[in-house]
Amino acid sequence: MTEDKTILTAEQVDAELANLTGWAREGTVIYRDFTMANFKDITGFLNHLVDTITEQNHHPDFSLDTGTRTISVRVTTHSEQAVTRADMDFAQTLNQWQPNA
Repeated sequence: MTEDKTILTAEQVDAELANLTGWAREGTVIYRDFTMANFKDITGFLNHLVDTITEQNHHPDFSLDTGTRTISVRVTTHSEQAVTRADMDFAQTLNQWQPNA
């Protein structure tokens, strides 16, 4: 998949985020905290995150808080200093992850 670095306006980003569960915008970054039930889910989500990074060639900032089992993901297109279509595609793909029952 090739990154689509089409820059989105703040209004376009906010409109899309209204339909993208859990995500919000802060300036030129979109972000979401994913809280997991257990460490097995953390591992599964991190694998999904790495697969998404590899497939989309897009590299977010993320951190793991083991105490709260929360993975914080912040996405922006650094080269454009803006939110782009690639960021929105990345967020949509992350939201497709489901924990194994």
